[in-house]
Amino acid sequence: MGKKPTYEELEKRVAELENTIERNSLHDQLSLIKERNYYQDELDTLQNYLFNIINSMPSILIVVDKKLVISQWNLQAELETGVMETDAKGCRIEKVFPRISNYMKLIEDSILHNRIKTRLRQNYYTGTETRFEDIIIYPLITKREEGLVIRMDDITDQVRLEEMMIQSEKMLSIGGLAAGMAHEINNPLAGMMQNAQVVHNRLANEIPANKNAAEEVGTSMQEIRAYAEKRQIYEKLNLINETGSRAAEIIRNMLGFARKSDVVFKPHHLSAMLRRTVALAKSDYNLKKEYDFKQIDIVEEFDNELDPVLCDKNKIQQVLFNLLKNGAEAMFSDRKDPFTPQFIFRLYREDKMACIEIENNGPPINAEELKRLFEPFFTTKPVGKGTGLGLSLSYFIIVNDHKGEMTVESSPEDNTKFIIRLPY
Repeated sequence: MGKKPTYEELEKRVAELENTIERNSLHDQLSLIKERNYYQDELDTLQNYLFNIINSMPSILIVVDKKLVISQWNLQAELETGVMETDAKGCRIEKVFPRISNYMKLIEDSILHNRIKTRLRQNYYTGTETRFEDIIIYPLITKREEGLVIRMDDITDQVRLEEMMIQSEKMLSIGGLAAGMAHEINNPLAGMMQNAQVVHNRLANEIPANKNAAEEVGTSMQEIRAYAEKRQIYEKLNLINETGSRAAEIIRNMLGFARKSDVVFKPHHLSAMLRRTVALAKSDYNLKKEYDFKQIDIVEEFDNELDPVLCDKNKIQQVLFNLLKNGAEAMFSDRKDPFTPQFIFRLYREDKMACIEIENNGPPINAEELKRLFEPFFTTKPVGKGTGLGLSLSYFIIVNDHKGEMTVESSPEDNTKFIIRLPY
């Protein structure tokens, strides 16, 4: 088979035949018309083929002349802007596609220097979410005119996947580090608490050894106790033990990052588990002191046909309880009347995953905090209000123990939503 003619060759041949037909006899005209029609059909077929390729691309593809007037506008550009091709052609690009204004200097540089220009991983806000795109601008030179081709690719899913992978690696690394630190700290901490208790016993308890030692130095236990009370030594020793107990609790949580426990997986209905956790939160004394769950509006959007999920009931309830506690704290911390705090619970199936959504209408989490939310020891709470380990432990329970996924979404326009996905 011979080499197929290019688009320009077909176009040139059709034009030549058009000019030749009228200068020939009727017999020759019929032959030339037949040949012209053949090449015209080939040209139309090639045009349609190129048109379908351009409109099948998932990228925005726009062609402009040197004055930035649009000559090509593909289907993805229509979907992105809502402007039809017939309305876009002949207009300056920034009038029908305002977002392109962010790249006007790049476009002008490409025209001026006749070079390819790129900007990767550019972010923009749609009004509901932040998305990412790559933009490539390259010169287009044809026999008819000069211009530019502008290609824009949405890479939001790719960026989010990369961030998720980075976060997962970071969590695994920090988890191992935390466990190592915990082992190193645990022994001296236990010794400190034990010695504080021994000091307390030797000052406070009326035992022969204490009494004899006091008499040997010319005093009595009554005088020693009076001095200790006067100088608040007992309170200081109790404070050492309380602080040590708090540190020990943190260490136990740190060790939980790496320790493999005997997990019992059984099928459980997520709806019953979620309602049970809400009931526990309503009756929890520490929560009731600051956040009255009876004032929180609960909305349930459950798929009643959702099958039971194989999981460790106690650990999943621990995660749910932590999310309810954090959500309540957020909603009551920024309360403005009139305001009705609200949780929205959703249960549904997505592919081979059971999904739990816990949404609250508290203040949004900013982008910087979102990136670090599941890191150990990261907290937005005041000193003494939280260790920054609750969400980290929740993340490990879902991702490590249950091989699931845990993500969070938040923006100024929308509520904060935690999404848990558990495999069937």
